[in-house]
Amino acid sequence: TVLMNIPEVGNNYQIVLERENNLDRMHIKVELYSKMFHGDIKELERLKKKMGEALRAIITINPKIELLEPGSLPPSQGKAKRVFDNRSL
Repeated sequence: TVLMNIPEVGNNYQIVLERENNLDRMHIKVELYSKMFHGDIKELERLKKKMGEALRAIITINPKIELLEPGSLPPSQGKAKRVFDNRSL
């Protein structure tokens, strides 16, 4: 995937789909390697922008991206479930 081609991205991420005011929204939660959390906010913002641009080039929408420390997301058991569709039809 696009995310896994970014070297700072760890092994765990989630994509959450939601509907707000009849508009679909995508929220991507990405765990980074711990070395990325050394206090440089500008570096994290640069990385978030880089991810957003890479994703927009493929999916043509603007997802909300949340950068997380390792272990922030629940570990998967068995096959990892990465996409959570919370939209109601």
